[in-house]
Amino acid sequence: MGNTHRTGNTYSGGGRGSTNTGQIGNTIRNTIREGDEVDESYRDFAEDSGLTDRQGETISNRRDVLEEILRAELGVHDSRLIGSFTRRTVTGPLTEETDADMMVVLDAQEHRHWIEQENGPRNCLQAIKRRIKSDPRFSETDVKIDQNAVQVKYHDSTVEIVPAFRYSEVPHAEHPRDGLNLFNDASDGYAIPDTHGQESWIGTNPRAYKQRFDARNEAHDGRVAGLTRMMKKWSENNDVPTKGYAMEVMVYNYFAEKAETGGTVPENYHDLARDFVDSLPERVRGTPREPVYDGAVDNNWSSEERQEAAEKAKRAAQTLEEAKKLKEQGRTQAAKEKLREEYGEGFQD
Repeated sequence: MGNTHRTGNTYSGGGRGSTNTGQIGNTIRNTIREGDEVDESYRDFAEDSGLTDRQGETISNRRDVLEEILRAELGVHDSRLIGSFTRRTVTGPLTEETDADMMVVLDAQEHRHWIEQENGPRNCLQAIKRRIKSDPRFSETDVKIDQNAVQVKYHDSTVEIVPAFRYSEVPHAEHPRDGLNLFNDASDGYAIPDTHGQESWIGTNPRAYKQRFDARNEAHDGRVAGLTRMMKKWSENNDVPTKGYAMEVMVYNYFAEKAETGGTVPENYHDLARDFVDSLPERVRGTPREPVYDGAVDNNWSSEERQEAAEKAKRAAQTLEEAKKLKEQGRTQAAKEKLREEYGEGFQD
C-alpha cells in the first residue's frame, strides 16, 4: 500500500557466526517473513480504518456550502474544520455516527448582543440553526442544537457547527481551568457557547491540542493516529461503551506517558496494540483527561459502562497475546484469523 511505517524488526543475513543456515535458518527466515505478514495486515488495517480521499472531500465540500450560507447573513471572519477530522483519527466509512466539527468565527462588533445577553449563547446557536433551515437545500434536513453546536444531519454523517468569538473579545468568557487564567491555551484561542446547565461562553483552543497531537504523531511515524483509528474501530465492532474522542485521548496519553517516563514504544503495530490494550482496563476505570486543559473526557460514563469496557479490554489483551504466540510459532494465518475475530472484518486475514 505504499506504507512507510517501520515494522521495528531488524535482521542480519547469513555469514560467519550466523545461525541462518540449513533447516534452522529456513525456519528463522520463514518465521520472520510470516511475522512481517502479520505486521503488514496491521498496517493495512490502521490505514484502511480511516476515511478515503473521496469521503474527506465530501466533508470538506459540505463545510464550504454551510460556510457560504452563513456568510450571506452573519459576520463570519473565518471557518475551518476542527477536531478528529483534521487529526486523521476519524474512522471510515462515513455513517450516521460520523461527526465532523466545523468552527465558525464570528465578528464580535456585529454580534455584541450575543456576547452581552444573558441567554446570548443559545440565541447565537438559534440564529445559526434558523439560517441553515431557511436555505431550501436544508428545509427537510434534521438541524438541531446540541449543547455548544448546531448539528446538521446528513444521511451518512453529521456536521457540527460551533460558533466562536476570539477569546480576547469576550471579557467574561470562562477559562477551562476553573477560571484561572494561568495559561495562554484559551487566551489566544476562542470562546464558544456552552448551554449545558448555566449558559456561558467558555474558552477553547483546538489548535493547541492539534499541534501537540501532530507533533507526537510525526515523532512516531503516524502511529498515534493509526493506533487511534484501530482502537476506535475495535470499540465500534465490539460495542465498547467508549466515545471516540475519549479513546483518542487515551491513546494520546499512552504515548505522552511513554515520553515522560522514558518507556519504549513498540515500533510494530502488533506489539504496540498489545502494550496499549494491556493498559486500557486501568484507563477506562480511571479518569481520562485531555492534554491541554486537563479536562475529564468521561463525564457520561456510568460505573457499569466502565466495567464493561474494562472487561472487553481484558478479553482483547488475551486475544492479542494468543495471536502473538501463534505468530512466533510461524502460524501466520491462524494469528491473523485470531486478530480478525477481535478487530472485526476490517482486519484482513
